Amino acid sequence: MRIFIASSDRMLRLGLLLLLESEPGITVIGVSDRAEGLATVLGVSKSEVLLLDYEIAKQMLTVDLIADIHRLEKSPKIIVFSIDSQVEGVAITAGAHAFISKTLPPDNLLPILRDLLVSEKSL
Repeated sequence: MRIFIASSDRMLRLGLLLLLESEPGITVIGVSDRAEGLATVLGVSKSEVLLLDYEIAKQMLTVDLIADIHRLEKSPKIIVFSIDSQVEGVAITAGAHAFISKTLPPDNLLPILRDLLVSEKSL
């Protein structure tokens, strides 16, 4: 699974990299600290999953950013994460495939990624 991480929080990006590097079948293919140009980068990178920090998306309207990503020829599955649980409804309505709270342990992300991998293989 090819994953792209988009977060303005340096420590969060590093933590996700450390968590995901040790997982078999997962490759982090890119990292960004800004929302501008993200859809273009994702189109070129051919990522399968985008881990999108809501805080980075505040730089643009989250709905617009997710819509831009969905317009790609082959858009990645989008997992939005935030410390604010009220963001979940906004993210899912905008087209995110999953939401995870930053207050949960990092290991909670792995089952979500595995579920996405299984759903991709069954298509």
